[in-house]
Amino acid sequence: MKQVINQLIQLQNLNFSLEEHKALTAKTHLKDLEKSIKTLSKDLPPNIIKLFNNLLAHYSTAVVPMADGICTGCGMSVPTILEYDIQVGNKMIQCTRCTRILYYRETLPRQLKKISRVSSAPNAGIARFSSSRLMIPELEAETRDDALEEMINKMEAEGFVEKPKNLLRAALNRESIVPTAVEHALAFPHVRGVEGGGLILAAGLKRKGLKFGAPNNRLTKIVFFIIIPLATSAFYLQLIAGMMETFRETKARTRLLNCKTPDKMWDALSKLTKKTIP
Repeated sequence: MKQVINQLIQLQNLNFSLEEHKALTAKTHLKDLEKSIKTLSKDLPPNIIKLFNNLLAHYSTAVVPMADGICTGCGMSVPTILEYDIQVGNKMIQCTRCTRILYYRETLPRQLKKISRVSSAPNAGIARFSSSRLMIPELEAETRDDALEEMINKMEAEGFVEKPKNLLRAALNRESIVPTAVEHALAFPHVRGVEGGGLILAAGLKRKGLKFGAPNNRLTKIVFFIIIPLATSAFYLQLIAGMMETFRETKARTRLLNCKTPDKMWDALSKLTKKTIP
């Protein structure tokens, strides 16, 4: 059963990746993802696939980790009698409240603080999810992996997240499915399933470009690294769709790439996304 649960986690990740690329209007990997989803689905028992698809019809996640005895999908305490079976993984256990399929994962990385509002009115655009302290106008990194590490370390240094090594490992695992780099020199690497808080985004620029796995070996110059708690998985697709709408325009990309300081970068990013991010 542990193998089946691992396959379901893999299938869920493939579904996430497919929806991400649709939101980004990135067609490069769509056929490969659809083929992988179809192949993996055939390898699983029909009743398990039916359950998985039924859960996805109601939630953005069908398979969620149990952390510290809690279902991370709905926050319900898992009965003690079931915790052992979930840890061992020899039975398929569903949350008694939300019915999601549970699996065991050691303590999740947590967000240590949320993005605060600058006024009593709701922040507009990217200001709801980021801060000038998370802007990096010139990434020192020369490789994709180093760029991810640099951005995660920045988030930790500013007190937004913990366990940077775990976050980096998760980000690289996500990149191994299909690259998050898309057209227009953009990349949207991310970690999904962090405990607590809301979406948090860091932005980094590399004017000479990085090899990030973009189509046709094009270089990536603008990297948006996003931390996604389970509760915000569905909204994340709206966020990246809005970012893509903004930065498919050459003028928007040029304006951001011309910023030399975190404050100027933040000001440009905030103004550019006011109309495209709900």
